[in-house]
Amino acid sequence: MSHKPSHAPGQPKPTPADLADQHIAEGGLSFDFRAGEREYRVAVGGEQPDAIGGTDAFDYSWGLGGDDELGGGPEDDILYGDEDSDLLSGNDGQDRLDGGRGGDTLYGGADADNLLGREGDDYLDEGAGHSNVEGGEGNDTLVGGQGPDAFVVSPTSGDDVIRDFTAGPGMFDHIALMDLRWEDLTIEDTSAGVKVSWDGGSVLLEDVDKADLAQDDFMFADSPDLPPGTRDPAGPTEERPTPSVPGPEIVGEAPGGEFGDEVRPQLNSGRLAFDFDKYAVAVGNNGRDALQGSEAWDHLFGRGGKDELRGEGGDDILQGDDGEDLLDGGAGMDRLDGGDDDDRLIGGDQADELMGGDGDDELDEGAGHGMLEGGRGNDLLTGGTGADAFIVAPDSGFGTVTDFEATGLAQGAFDHIAFRDIMPEDVSVTDTGEGALVAWDVDHDGGADGSILLAGVAKADLRQSDFMFVEEPGFVEGINDFGSWYIFPESTSPIA
Repeated sequence: MSHKPSHAPGQPKPTPADLADQHIAEGGLSFDFRAGEREYRVAVGGEQPDAIGGTDAFDYSWGLGGDDELGGGPEDDILYGDEDSDLLSGNDGQDRLDGGRGGDTLYGGADADNLLGREGDDYLDEGAGHSNVEGGEGNDTLVGGQGPDAFVVSPTSGDDVIRDFTAGPGMFDHIALMDLRWEDLTIEDTSAGVKVSWDGGSVLLEDVDKADLAQDDFMFADSPDLPPGTRDPAGPTEERPTPSVPGPEIVGEAPGGEFGDEVRPQLNSGRLAFDFDKYAVAVGNNGRDALQGSEAWDHLFGRGGKDELRGEGGDDILQGDDGEDLLDGGAGMDRLDGGDDDDRLIGGDQADELMGGDGDDELDEGAGHGMLEGGRGNDLLTGGTGADAFIVAPDSGFGTVTDFEATGLAQGAFDHIAFRDIMPEDVSVTDTGEGALVAWDVDHDGGADGSILLAGVAKADLRQSDFMFVEEPGFVEGINDFGSWYIFPESTSPIA
């Protein structure tokens, strides 16, 4: 049980870092704060097993040691299991769940989530939405749920099983291969499904036949590669049924409630910063903040004002919130959320998630397999090297992609536009003097509800694999289907 620390007269008052160390050692800490219309709740467990339920706020929770149970609520939540065998359940919202070491069980829930199993034999069930599912090291079981998913594998991923892979023409579910090329792969039918193997690992696509595979089932995330095409598709394949189930509701109070009382004056009037394990947390005030990260996994909150947040090394989370902010993730797999107003987001050297929020934002993802969502406003998007998803919705505004790759080996699964709540019949593509204009008219009133300009790209260069529809696989009228061709001849002797 935590208690309010005291200090002798004449001695320096304990700093937030001192208080954090004490509370975590005694069982954990928690506090909440506001940033404009948003409310955040930060909760850190101890070395014992913790049960921390979600709230209506944006939850940031760490389990640390022990077999922990962490839950999220309806907003965008960040959950870390860390050591031992943990249960993480994100619920609604665009969540990031990180199991850490040990055999973990992760449930993403509704909306687009990023699930990272890390080390150990993990079970990942993403739920509905367009998401990244990465088991990491170990022999993992992966369930994508409804909607298109990127199942991320690498030479050290172990032997994984995907239980609901939708194979075939149409940019939808795909294997995102890191540090692997087409010539590194061996593909064979088994009694359980088609097995894709490489030196040191494999992924089994349960109940899928080799003959079902199409070019856009394989995304070479570092640089484009194109499997051979042997058969022209008649159209996109339908999404397969999924064994995905909702994650359990986690019940439990956040630990160390007195910590919030002790640091609230500092939260209200100044800045709060502390670190623990491999993590660091810094919360700005409602003025102009410059928060500098380190090699730790930084979690920086700008709140109000024109802020500058820099993550440096580690897998960082940067929240700009209100004001015109500059967010720079640096090295690592970072998640940057600009919030309201016109923000500039710079990803860095690995796979990053960039969310502009409201306002005319500038997003530059950098290297890696990135996810870029400008949000509402007229945004400028640069994917950098590596495969990128440019996510749009009916109210996304009128954006521009500066470096969309569409020709050569990128005719297969590589850079693509991911349409949320937009169907193929809503989309039109026209050539302009600046590039191909991809527009959508959801209410079919004859005017564009929004658009994204692919600078320097001609309509004739686009392929069906450049268009992903989150609700179901689909083809856009008038677009070439090469890049979505079947790879292998039709099967004549299926495995019994």
